[in-house]
Amino acid sequence: MQPETIELMADTVQYLAVVLIGGFIGIGELVSRYKDDPFEAINNRHAVTYTLLNILASSIALLALKTMKTDAVLGEGSASERISYALMAGFGAMGVLRSSAFTMRVGKDDIAIGPSALLQVMLSATDRAVDRARARVRAEMMAKTMQAIPFEQIDQALPQLAFTMMQNVTQDEKQSFADEIERLRDKKMDPVAKSICLGLSLSNIVGQGVVDDAVTALRKTLLAAGDPAFAAAQAPQAMSPPPPVEGGKAESVAPPPAPK
Repeated sequence: MQPETIELMADTVQYLAVVLIGGFIGIGELVSRYKDDPFEAINNRHAVTYTLLNILASSIALLALKTMKTDAVLGEGSASERISYALMAGFGAMGVLRSSAFTMRVGKDDIAIGPSALLQVMLSATDRAVDRARARVRAEMMAKTMQAIPFEQIDQALPQLAFTMMQNVTQDEKQSFADEIERLRDKKMDPVAKSICLGLSLSNIVGQGVVDDAVTALRKTLLAAGDPAFAAAQAPQAMSPPPPVEGGKAESVAPPPAPK
C-alpha cells in the first residue's frame, strides 16, 4: 500500500475519532435534559444542529493543531501521537466552547462572557425547540392514557406504583414530585385535567412507558376490586345522550312496529 494512502487513512480515522467525541458530548448534554424519552428528543433537527456545532468545533480544533507551524509535526507520526492529538482536539474544543473570559453581573443574574455564552444561547434555543416539538406529542399520549380517570382516585396510588416499578428513582426526585402534586391538589381544575398534569410530571421521572403500564395495572386492579366510583368513571360513552342534530332538536326514533 502506498504511503500516501496510509497517510490518508490515518487522517480519516483521526478526524472520525474527533467527530465521535464532539458528537457524543453534544448528544450526552441533550439526553440528560429529557428523561421521559431522551432518544426521541434528540431525533429533532434542532438537536441535530446543536450536535453538529460540537462536531464542527472539534474538527476545527484538530485542523488547527495539524496546521500549526512548530518544531514538532503535529499529527504526523506514530499512532500514539495521533491518538493524543485527536483527544486533545476533541475534548479541548469542548472545554473552549464551555469556557468564559469573565463573568458580568446584570441585575441578579451572572452572565458569562466568552464562548460559553454562544453555546448557552444555542442550548437554550434547542431546549425550546425540542420542548415545542415534544409538547403536543406528550399531551396527546398522556390524554389517551389518563382518559376518564379522576385525579382523586390515582393521586397517591399511581405515583407509588410507578416509583415501585422503577429501581433508580432518588429520594430527592420523589420529594420534589410529592411537593408538586401537593400544589396540584390545591388547584381548581377538572379532575381529568389534573390527572393529565400528574401523568406528565410523573413521566418526566419514569418515562411515558412506565406511566402507561402503571395506569393499565391500576385500572385493572380497581375494576377487579369493584370500586363503584371508578367503574362509573369508566362507563362507556354510549351511555351519554345522543348529540343534537341541526336545528337544536334531537332526532326522534320511531318505535319498532308491533308484530302482527
